[in-house]
Amino acid sequence: MPKQSPKKSQSFWFILDNYVHVSVRGKSALFYNSLTGKILEYRDCETVIRLVKRLRSPGNLQVVGLTGKELANPGVSRFVKDMRTFFMGDLIDAALTRGKPMQMAPYPNIQQDVEVIKKSTRGSAAVGDRMMKYAAEVSIYINSACGLDCGLCGSAHRQFLCCTRGRNTRAELEPRSVKNLLQQLQGSSLARLNILGGDIFKFSQWEQLPEILNAPALPAEKFFYTHYLNLAGQEKKIAQFPAGSFSLKIVVPFPVKTRQWEEIIGAPAVNRPGTHFLFIIAGEADSDAAEELIARHRLENHSFYPFFNGRNREFFRQAVFVDKQDLEEARPTMTEILARQCINPLHFGTLTILSNGHIHADVNAPRLGTLAGDSIYDMVYKEMYRGSSWRRTRKKATPCRRCTFNALCPPLSNYEYALGQNNLCHIWENSL
Repeated sequence: MPKQSPKKSQSFWFILDNYVHVSVRGKSALFYNSLTGKILEYRDCETVIRLVKRLRSPGNLQVVGLTGKELANPGVSRFVKDMRTFFMGDLIDAALTRGKPMQMAPYPNIQQDVEVIKKSTRGSAAVGDRMMKYAAEVSIYINSACGLDCGLCGSAHRQFLCCTRGRNTRAELEPRSVKNLLQQLQGSSLARLNILGGDIFKFSQWEQLPEILNAPALPAEKFFYTHYLNLAGQEKKIAQFPAGSFSLKIVVPFPVKTRQWEEIIGAPAVNRPGTHFLFIIAGEADSDAAEELIARHRLENHSFYPFFNGRNREFFRQAVFVDKQDLEEARPTMTEILARQCINPLHFGTLTILSNGHIHADVNAPRLGTLAGDSIYDMVYKEMYRGSSWRRTRKKATPCRRCTFNALCPPLSNYEYALGQNNLCHIWENSL
């Protein structure tokens, strides 16, 4: 505010900075400074809501005129003072400017491509090449056979990338189908190729994989996923792939079988560059056990994957659910916020091919097509048009769509499917 109380006839420009995210739901408004992480909330303040609606009008671009009389309103005065105190906006004497200040409003380009798809009358043929730039990650379950009987099967792969034994343990993909798939992906933006299965080493035509996966026209990083118990005795199969041609992702659920673990932990295959341990955590005891293994073996590359087993909801409430402080510490950028409002960054550009040949944008989403009957162009087109996974956002989900924090929260993941609720947080329950 000006050092002296403004005259009622005086005019000002109030500018809300374009790095500030604004969200209004009903009688509540939220302001987030993407540079500092500061969050301000206003509830049941009609004067602020009216001013925010003016600021967000397309013609105003977050710049509005205010009179001295308006600034004399306690609600407006407090709001303007808050915005200036926390570096979210400023107030300029209109007499010092030659006209209304201008600023650019950011706009996500993805919206333009979605509109092109929906207006196209020729289907994927018209926009296929344009859409293939969005195919960034593909996961292929080459088989479903596995001799293990662990507690992960059937559910863990629906929460995160993980091996799984299918109902039909004889199901596996034909090498020529995999080769055809990868040929379609040449020239796309594919950056990551994940090879999974039940036990991938039981794939009956393993010897054909090196030539198919190491094609020069497919420069994507490649990752092989395997349960640690399936690694024993697989040195020869792993050695068929040149060093550096793939990275090994080793799935480690608890409790660990000590003898088998000690056998594989020193194996050459496990000590290849890029090997990464995925510790599956269902509770605090698992976390402690993982930390002990990491310290004992000096494991540098590792991640913790929380696993919902149907009996550990309280563990998820404590370890996974987010609160306001988590969001302030995460400090999402404006680019991330804009992306979250129109796409799901966790799933966007991903496709999964199961061992039965079914293609999904996400394993929890409806099938897009089949490897035998559909092209990848068609699958990308269909998912961009329908958006059941790639464009599954919190602003469309219940109850998140009614919460002012929805664009700040992490994107919807597969944990929401597993737990049967979208608000994995301690925010919505406190905002009612």
